[in-house]
Amino acid sequence: MSITESAAEWVAVGDLVPWDQNPRVNDAAVDKVAASIKRFGFGAPIVARRADGMVIAGHTRLKAAHALGLDRVPVRYLDLDPADARMLAIADNRVGEIAEWDDAGLAEQLVALDAAGLDLGALGFDDGEVAGMLEAMTIPADDEWGDALGGLPTEDRQPFRQMTFTVHDEQHEQIEAALRAAKGAGPFDSLNENGNGNALARIAESFLTAPSR
Repeated sequence: MSITESAAEWVAVGDLVPWDQNPRVNDAAVDKVAASIKRFGFGAPIVARRADGMVIAGHTRLKAAHALGLDRVPVRYLDLDPADARMLAIADNRVGEIAEWDDAGLAEQLVALDAAGLDLGALGFDDGEVAGMLEAMTIPADDEWGDALGGLPTEDRQPFRQMTFTVHDEQHEQIEAALRAAKGAGPFDSLNENGNGNALARIAESFLTAPSR
């Protein structure tokens, strides 16, 4: 690529041809991608083969552009033969699946964005997923730990116990991080409705079932 060559150019959507053998099923993602484009614009151009306009990467973005009624989209053209174009199309989708989320770090970012009053709907997560991560980040203050037990009728309190610990500031940060991670690991199969108690039990179970060192 020449340093004077444009990284992308605006192209009429009708000039692009979707790869008709694309093995990636993307219809379920179109609405979320459209919402992202509407909110932020195109974060990345569509990649296409220069010779015939065949889309290599960005099929979902192209469908979203059609859904939004856009006339033009940014396109990065590559001079690839048909075989290399198909290989890149597959590789582009596959490498994106390899990376993993840092659940605790993601939740922290969502909390910060939510606190700023921003609409999280354009991030691509379902409302339930966002709500779950935000809830997992909510660690009660010391005077709130007993609320769940205090709210129970007297006859329902017998199976439950409260525990109080004294920890150092550095330990407090580690414990909060561990509770967030345990909450973000999925729903609890428990009769306890206190999320922190369930998270602590999950951490204890993981420790007790870990191979002996």
